[in-house]
Amino acid sequence: MNTGTVSVRYAKALLQFAVENGESDKVYVETHTLMDRLRAVPAIHERIMDPTVKDSDKCRLLVTAVTDGKSELSKSLEAFLKLVVGAGRGDCLLFIAISYQDLYRRRNGIVPVELVTATPVGDERRVRLKQLVENVEHGKVEWTHTVDPQIEGGFVLLVDGYRLDASVAWQLQRIRKELIEKNNRII
Repeated sequence: MNTGTVSVRYAKALLQFAVENGESDKVYVETHTLMDRLRAVPAIHERIMDPTVKDSDKCRLLVTAVTDGKSELSKSLEAFLKLVVGAGRGDCLLFIAISYQDLYRRRNGIVPVELVTATPVGDERRVRLKQLVENVEHGKVEWTHTVDPQIEGGFVLLVDGYRLDASVAWQLQRIRKELIEKNNRII
């Protein structure tokens, strides 16, 4: 079975279970943390996939990764992690967390928006841009701002899967492509 299909099925089950337990908001935050930790620390994935590690140790590792040992994990996610690890589907956890995020956003009318700039943007401009996006989307906006010097200038705005690229790097790439095409026609 396809990993994507499995992940979406598990994520749907987790969302339904979390809603029934009144913990869907908390699980949303926790899956976001889990997603970040699995991406940032490959050793977590390696331990989860290691057949010599007990399932209880794998679950404890995941709980610690999400909570940093400072708070309690929601009962819904804790039970869910036991189920997934026990079923041998630990390899799908990142995809399940991503799918849960998408399903939760759709259910709650949240639009993810990411602004990527070459340098940090002042609060005034960020607030103004955020208001423009909220007026167009007519819903809740989950806003993130990233600084990426590789775009060289301008900005990239990602709104719910759509990309508005007004970066200098993209414009230079487009000009380069046009010059190569013109040069090829001449020769």
